[in-house]
Amino acid sequence: MRKRFAVIGLGVFGRTLTKTLTQLGAEVIAIDNTQESIEEIGDDALFPVQMDGTDQEALEAQDIKDVDAAIVAMGDNFEEALLTVVTLKQKIGVPKVIARARTSIRKEILEQVGCDRVVLPEEEMAHNLGKELISGLFVEQIEISKNYSIAHLVAPEEFAGKQIVELQLRETYDINIVAVKRKVPHHTLLGKETEKTIVMVPKPDDTIVQNDLLVVFGHDKNLGRLASIVKKD
Repeated sequence: MRKRFAVIGLGVFGRTLTKTLTQLGAEVIAIDNTQESIEEIGDDALFPVQMDGTDQEALEAQDIKDVDAAIVAMGDNFEEALLTVVTLKQKIGVPKVIARARTSIRKEILEQVGCDRVVLPEEEMAHNLGKELISGLFVEQIEISKNYSIAHLVAPEEFAGKQIVELQLRETYDINIVAVKRKVPHHTLLGKETEKTIVMVPKPDDTIVQNDLLVVFGHDKNLGRLASIVKKD
């Protein structure tokens, strides 16, 4: 069954979130009180609706209680965002409500009225950028929980030819290799020689090949330590 979401407030944050969810196969009710925003969202939402996000009856008419999550994406009008969260959570009983806030104080207020999760986009972007700049060795770094991430590391030259157990990443950095992505030769049905990527669950005696993509998990600080040591070498 396709996941179903409601995004209320179609500024840059709301539009981008709506487009991403739709591209990933979800049904999105995109709500805004201006016709211009509804027209701009176009085909990026299955159900664009012009309405007041604080109107309980209008929200209930959209079966808002049945969504997997309702995201309150308003950023500039905090009073309207607060009223929307109260309406969704306390009056309608939407199981999961996520809101956007600009400051930590607003985040605390939204949490106090029952918001399940509050995101601070600018702080999170700065946090992620900082991690990216410090650990530039990683192709990609995805935060799993506070201070812990999964990162994609292109195996450096000094890793090549060594068994995973020899790298001692777990003993030295408390970092685990959870998967290895490797490009291998592949022949198409027409006989054309190309490459394909295989994903392996690593064993201690597996040997690393240069340019393997290692999927590693650990504390952000330890990932940063690994990146700095490898760069120095």
